[in-house]
Amino acid sequence: MKHLFSVAIALSLLSAPAMAAPYDNQQGHGSQQNQQAPQKGHEKTPGQQAKPNAPQSRHQYSYEGKRYDAHKGPEWHAPKGHNSHAVWSRGDRLPKAYRSQNYVVDYRAYHLKKPPHGYQWVRVNNDVLLVAITTGLISYIVIDLFY
Repeated sequence: MKHLFSVAIALSLLSAPAMAAPYDNQQGHGSQQNQQAPQKGHEKTPGQQAKPNAPQSRHQYSYEGKRYDAHKGPEWHAPKGHNSHAVWSRGDRLPKAYRSQNYVVDYRAYHLKKPPHGYQWVRVNNDVLLVAITTGLISYIVIDLFY
């Protein structure tokens, strides 16, 4: 069952770039190519408005079907004796060391729902997990809330 779940996650990660909105990977790097005239076939027709050239944040996270700008958080370190690059999944049990007050996140500051009674939001690396306080059972994961 765990192998099947791993395969499903891998397939969803592989299909994610196909569903993501395309963006110009030269944007925001000070490249002179951005200032060239539009190529043939891309001229504006009357009535079209120019899009503003404001830089967009590339750090975003998705929660409850909405997209939000990710937050620049302080550097994160795993608890002593634990792997900082461990990958956690829904249904896993987060060790007690991760559930200390040092890792608890204030849900109000990050557009997160109030955790149900007996749960808390916990930061693990750049992600935030909804974890049962007593058992450590992970019930929800918000990926890349921090960068």
